[in-house]
Amino acid sequence: MFIGTKEAASLLNISTQRVRLLIKEGRIQGARKINGRTWVIPLYKGMPRVSRKKRGPNPRWHSCRHCGKNTIHFDRPNIAVNKKKKNTDLHVLSAKRGTKTLAKGHEIEIHGPCKIVYRPDRPHSCGATVWIETLATATMFNFDGKIKQVDSRWIEE
Repeated sequence: MFIGTKEAASLLNISTQRVRLLIKEGRIQGARKINGRTWVIPLYKGMPRVSRKKRGPNPRWHSCRHCGKNTIHFDRPNIAVNKKKKNTDLHVLSAKRGTKTLAKGHEIEIHGPCKIVYRPDRPHSCGATVWIETLATATMFNFDGKIKQVDSRWIEE
């Protein structure tokens, strides 16, 4: 998964300017520019990989983790009811962080990278075998026109 400089700064608990300086020095492994303007940084085990300098003090990166990736679940029973009864307004998508449901709706727009996961042998805690994981902010839409923003939040370990 790839993230931008703002998310990397949040993970490392440093400023975005410091992240750009580390990229300029070539110390963030795998960082590259896309579209001639935007930096993308790969994650290794949930963190950017930063190489150390030969001299000077050891870096003091604060290890942070995402507080339960935003996961988007598909509600199969509601899909079946909507198909059977035609024109019911049951929500078929839900955005969750950990066990907390953040938003429900019919359409979602993810503003960044995401990953679709299929694990029949190791289902999600709620029993789902297919879901979408993302570290990015998402927007959930309902039939009644309500819009709910699902933000990406980071916490320290």
